[in-house]
Amino acid sequence: MSFPKVALIDQTEHGVGPLHDLARYAAALQVQVNRDLAPHWGVGADISVLAARAAIPKDTWPIKIVDPLPGQHGGVHLDDDGHPCAEAVYGDKGDKLSIAISHELLEMLVDPQGNSFKRAIDCDPYSDGRKVDYLLEVCDPCEITSYKIDEVSVSDFILPAFYNVHAAGPFDHCQTLVAPLPRQVPYGCYISWRDPRDKTWHQQRPDGTFVIAAAAPRGNPRARRDKALAQANLHNIPAIYKAWA
Repeated sequence: MSFPKVALIDQTEHGVGPLHDLARYAAALQVQVNRDLAPHWGVGADISVLAARAAIPKDTWPIKIVDPLPGQHGGVHLDDDGHPCAEAVYGDKGDKLSIAISHELLEMLVDPQGNSFKRAIDCDPYSDGRKVDYLLEVCDPCEITSYKIDEVSVSDFILPAFYNVHAAGPFDHCQTLVAPLPRQVPYGCYISWRDPRDKTWHQQRPDGTFVIAAAAPRGNPRARRDKALAQANLHNIPAIYKAWA
């Protein structure tokens, strides 16, 4: 079976360290994908490191390590040709660069096009309990948890059982989540979903607030989510509220 080629590329101004540091990350990430992720999600990757100024082969999905800018967050995107790419912000998540890279890698592999959903009960405590469509981002609901592979910290990730209200668990690789949806995700984590009834986007944010936003008209689901929720955050419209006192 052939797997996508993924390359880590340091594009920071001053560099994150010698190439062998990224090579050490790549080796740990390869173990994570092969040993931990693949048995649950059925995906794989061949992970390598490219020099900062090297040309990116067309068949390679890049994870670019970039300097932090105001308002910038790491994430998985599609390039102009519709190929997956990602950015990990250097210094993000308390300088745990390897966790940030792991987070973007796992989400890129499980849903490269940003168009996969899992239907489960609405986790908003003020909803009527109907089922909604959760955007499949496997690290967001448990991103405060990490573990080590050969002394390299990598991101926790949810398992398919997380979306099954009848499942007994485990619900994430580190087994820190105590229940499946619709139980709230832990404080410090987040999750996004779309209401199939009116197509509005919702998100439980790390600070415990819930955001409801109108659907953005164009782009793939992940891009529409980002646009819609960015507008909601900017204008505080139509609703931002906290679920608990």
